Parts: sequence; structure tokens; C-alpha cells
Amino acid sequence: MSSILASKILVPVDGSSNADRSLEFAAKLAKICSAKITALYVLQEPIVAADTAVLEMTNLMTSLESYGKEVLADAKEKAEKLGVEIQTDLATAHTVANKITEFAKVGGYDLIVMGTRGRSGVKRVLLGSVAFGVVTYAHCAVVIVR
Repeated sequence: MSSILASKILVPVDGSSNADRSLEFAAKLAKICSAKITALYVLQEPIVAADTAVLEMTNLMTSLESYGKEVLADAKEKAEKLGVEIQTDLATAHTVANKITEFAKVGGYDLIVMGTRGRSGVKRVLLGSVAFGVVTYAHCAVVIVR
């Protein structure tokens, strides 16, 4: 019966406290369901308008990738402290929400667990823009953790 709840859980992480709460929720649920869990960090690619900015963007992307790897290492450590094995993945995309939903679909995930808002300053009435996009376009169930 537990497999009815979820067998593969995707948890987008970004280093925010909301992402930490969603990871904790997903880890507890994974234990109950005997589900596999993956933490995903999506590195948002900036749109570069001029060739002169390419070197600067390369340096920025390297720095952001390092940050993403730190976030994933932290997520792995937190999940393991909760007694859950976790896979991690880092992806790059122009649109974070699209990448999360695509990753979930291609990977056969049946549940996405994420926070209401992440690190960005953009706020909507109820959900952050990424969470709103994931809820709108995901092929599977989405749990939003506050």
C-alpha cells in the first residue's frame, strides 16, 4: 500500500529554509513509502546579450555551479542524518520550473516536494514563481511545503 503514495520523489533545492523544510518532509515521506528520493539543484543560465560578457558569464556560472554543488552536498548530509538515502543532481536551464517538470517526467518521478518560495526575491500572492510553474505544468503530484 505504501507504494501507492510515492515510489520516486523529486525535491528541488536551492539552499533556502523553505527547501530545507521540503527536504525534511520528503525524507519522512520516503521512509514511510520506501521511496527513492533525489535532490535537484537547477542552475539558471543567464541570457547574455553581448559577446563581451561571455568571460564574465563563464566566471559567474562557475561560481554558481560551485554553490549548487554545496547546496546538494548539504541536502545529502541532511537527508542521511534523517536516515534516508538520497541521490543528487545538478541541471542547467534558462527556466527553472520547466527544467524541474521535465526532469521529473523524464526520470519517472511520481511526486515533487518543494517549498513555497526559494531564494529569489520574486513573490506571488501564494507561491513563488518557480513553485507556481511546477504546480501548473508538472505531470505528477506536487506537494508544496510551507
